[in-house]
Amino acid sequence: MNQTFKIVLVLLALVAGCYSDRLPEELDHLGVPRVAALEIEPLSPVILRPAEIVKVPLRVKRNNNEGPIEVSLSKLPSGVGVTYEKQIAANSSELEIELSGKQSLGDRQRTVTVTVALSMSQNSLEQTFDIELPIVSRPSFGNMPPIFLQPGDTVNLRVPVARNGFAESFTLEPVEYTEGVLCRLPSDPIEDNDIRVLVAASEDASQGSQTQKIKTFVFGREVSVPLTIIVTQYPFKMDEMVYAAVMSGQKIKVDIEFQRDSLESLSRTLTGGLEALTGVNLAPAKFDGPVVVEAENLPSGVTVEPAYLEEGAVTCTLEVDAAGETEPGLYSIPLVATADHLTGSGLLVVRIQDSRDKPGTLPSAIVASMAKTMRYRRGGLKGRSTNDAKDLLAAFYGGSEQSKKTSMSALTWLAAKQGQDGSWQSSNDVGNGDDVPSISSGKNSESITALALLPFLAEGITYEPGSATAVWLEEYPEVLKKGLTWLGSSRPQLDLQGSAPSEVDLGGLISGVIVGCETSFLSGDRALKKNAVFALKSLVDRQSKEGSWQRNATETSETVLPTLRALVAMHIAESCGIKPSAAVLRRASVFLESAACGAPEIPKSRFGLTPAGPPDLTATAAGLLLLQYQEEPDDSPAMVDGARFLAESVPSLEASSFNQSTDFLLLSGEVLRNIEGKQFDIWYSQVTAFLVRTQEQEGDEIGSWDPSLFAGETDRLRATAQAVLCLQTPYRYLPLYRSE
Repeated sequence: MNQTFKIVLVLLALVAGCYSDRLPEELDHLGVPRVAALEIEPLSPVILRPAEIVKVPLRVKRNNNEGPIEVSLSKLPSGVGVTYEKQIAANSSELEIELSGKQSLGDRQRTVTVTVALSMSQNSLEQTFDIELPIVSRPSFGNMPPIFLQPGDTVNLRVPVARNGFAESFTLEPVEYTEGVLCRLPSDPIEDNDIRVLVAASEDASQGSQTQKIKTFVFGREVSVPLTIIVTQYPFKMDEMVYAAVMSGQKIKVDIEFQRDSLESLSRTLTGGLEALTGVNLAPAKFDGPVVVEAENLPSGVTVEPAYLEEGAVTCTLEVDAAGETEPGLYSIPLVATADHLTGSGLLVVRIQDSRDKPGTLPSAIVASMAKTMRYRRGGLKGRSTNDAKDLLAAFYGGSEQSKKTSMSALTWLAAKQGQDGSWQSSNDVGNGDDVPSISSGKNSESITALALLPFLAEGITYEPGSATAVWLEEYPEVLKKGLTWLGSSRPQLDLQGSAPSEVDLGGLISGVIVGCETSFLSGDRALKKNAVFALKSLVDRQSKEGSWQRNATETSETVLPTLRALVAMHIAESCGIKPSAAVLRRASVFLESAACGAPEIPKSRFGLTPAGPPDLTATAAGLLLLQYQEEPDDSPAMVDGARFLAESVPSLEASSFNQSTDFLLLSGEVLRNIEGKQFDIWYSQVTAFLVRTQEQEGDEIGSWDPSLFAGETDRLRATAQAVLCLQTPYRYLPLYRSE
């Protein structure tokens, strides 16, 4: 029995041995699981760059080991991040290790060996793999200087890119500026060695400095360059007016000063205080680049070589060459300063002198060009007696083709505004319709009609074509005739005592005296001279016992300026051969003593609107003009100081308005022209540039001036008439301090 059992076992063993390769691996010895050590599949080396993520698959052979497996890694180097599950679940044999490169990597080459440890019950196992940390190349951007933009500028920039071995393309982050500044970057990936950038400032962009970054991210690290955009109207400013007096046939050098301020001085003051507190220079950058200055629209015979302002410099020199054939006179030459896309402007005022001219006398060519008529005193109207005389005087005192064109455009506008009855009325009294009223009903029609006639008379226009003392312009004699006819018919009659009615407008009466006297002189008509004498008598009868005039019977507070105007009108009448009463002038002079309010040693250098002041620019201009008619020396302390006071108030070349009235411009222009010299040359050139630039150039009001351009003006017709009279200053009256 025992022997039989043994034989059976042997047979079973033989059978089992023959089929053992067909049994499941986990079964051994009649279905009992076979257990062995854990195994890890080999781990391949990995390459990790900054900002990259690499996944390392970890696969385990359990070998019948059941349950969770603990996983740990050796310490990783700085700059390498790792994420993984710390345990392989009981039902899994895989795990993923995620390695991430931080942006601090890439500066040097390294190889790091990492150990992965597995543990389960009493079973543990380790495996290693290598992490290659290579050097990476990143591009870099070239530094950009501050970009200065004037409102309305658009500029294309190129930001250089140094590849540094980086061959791939990259994209840029959007850049957003504020307050009217645009920065447009390429939307496509950058593959070249520069970045094309468009920057622009809108017309209404706020002035100031803004800094943003042009940037991208390469291998997790920011690659950027700051771009500062400074919006300023004046990245640099040259002298607004540059003056040169040169003899014909000679050369002269003139220095031009520059300011290199990017923003307003207030900003600099504030930031200077902040720097003291913070230690940081917060002041805005200055534009220090080179600038080229060139002259434009040069008159015949004058050459001006371009001047170069060196980088960082604040002074450059112009050379003005007046060839021998250059006509003597005053020339306003535009100057343009450029620095790439930036521009600035100024005015070169050149006085070409003739060594043959005698001081205190008019140039012989001007004298020869005037009509041979009586000159009753210095000053007077002979300068407008011929076209040649007007042109020569205009050139001598600063008139130009552009100012002449501007004057003619204004006359066209004035003529179009004349009513069918010959009068003009205040623009404030005219509706918005196109029809000019046939009857002027405005309360100041006499005043405005007389004023509107003066620019036509200043051109020497008369309604008699055969006159030898006036210029014949066929477009306007009828305008003048109708206006004079209406003005004569509207003049109030004297009452039984010989006094003019109290309701007469003083301004209209004063203008009427000037119109009447000038018309009688230009026409040589004796009948018109009688009318002028009548107008002058009407004005004299309005003088008070104290010697003053007042605007009307109800307004008594302001008497100085009306009195000054009345006296100037009387002296103009005298220059036309209609002499006022000496007693009237004496009484007025006594009154005006009380209106002088200058310094105690020179009281007549200033005048106020009321006796004892304070000084007023317009009243001072009228007072000084009256003193000139009274033959005050042009170099007297009062005249020198007063003229300087007037010359300091002038519109800037780029001004959009002026803080004085057209009255001031007209009166002060006459005062300064009578004195002549550099002070007048600069002042008149600047005023002319302002008036030419601000005249309406299109629309229904072409040829006129908006009254809002001038302080205190409300009427377009009045502002236009007086503005064109300002332009006519060179030839309207001859200078008081020159003889023929």
